[in-house]
Amino acid sequence: MFFDFHIHGGPEVALNAGKLGYRGVVLTVCSRDCINQPETIKNLRKRVEKIKSDNGENLPSIQIGVEIEARNPEDFKKQVSKFRKKADVILVHGGDLKINRAATEDPRVDILSHPYRTRFDSGINHVLAVKATENSVAVELNLKYFLLTSPNHRYRVLTQFRQIMKLHRKYKFPTIITSDAGTNYDLRNPLDVMALAACFGMTKEEAFEALSKTPQEIIKRNGIRGKIIVPGARFVK
Repeated sequence: MFFDFHIHGGPEVALNAGKLGYRGVVLTVCSRDCINQPETIKNLRKRVEKIKSDNGENLPSIQIGVEIEARNPEDFKKQVSKFRKKADVILVHGGDLKINRAATEDPRVDILSHPYRTRFDSGINHVLAVKATENSVAVELNLKYFLLTSPNHRYRVLTQFRQIMKLHRKYKFPTIITSDAGTNYDLRNPLDVMALAACFGMTKEEAFEALSKTPQEIIKRNGIRGKIIVPGARFVK
C-alpha cells in the first residue's frame, strides 16, 4: 500500500492518484487560506464527499491536511492549536530553522515539510533529529522541490536529502516521500518514486517505509489522538 500525504490539487487529483496505485492521499490546504476563508476545510470536505458519491469505491482514502505557514514559533503554536482538531493531518511549512525546531518539538505535528527550503543545509541537525524521533514527527522528502529545481541546484537538493537520510539512520525519526502535486502532471507512479529514491541514497526498504509504513503510522496515531490523556496513556472504554 502506497500513500501520498502532500497533494495541493483538489479531489480530482486525488482520484488520479488512486489510478496510479496510491491507497490514500492527503489533500493539503494552507493555514493562511483557512484563516482568510474559514469555510475552506468544510468546503473541501464537501467536494471530497461529492466525488466519493460519484465514483464509489474507485477512490483512494482521502484525508484533509493543513500546512501550517507560521511567521514565528509563537504564531506556529497558535495555528497548531487552531487547526489540530479540524484537520486530519498537520504539516508544517519548514525552511526557517526556528520553525523547523518548533515543529520537531511538538507531538501534535505529523509532518515537517521541506525543512531544507531556501537553505544550503538540510534544515535538520542532530538536536532536531532527536526531537523528531521523540515526538514521531516525519521529515518530508518533497519530490516537487527536487524535480522542479534547476539543474544547477539539483546536486544541492540531493545533498540535502542524503544528509536527512544519514541522520535518519542514526536517530530513527520517520521520513516520508511526497509529491506536493498541484496537478495530475505532478503525480508520480509509486514504483517510479521508489526507483527515484535511489538517487537520494535510499534503499528499497527505506523508500517503501517512507511511502507506506510512515503514512500508516500517522493514520494509526491520529486515530487514537483524541483518546490520549498524557503521553504514554490513553482512555480505553
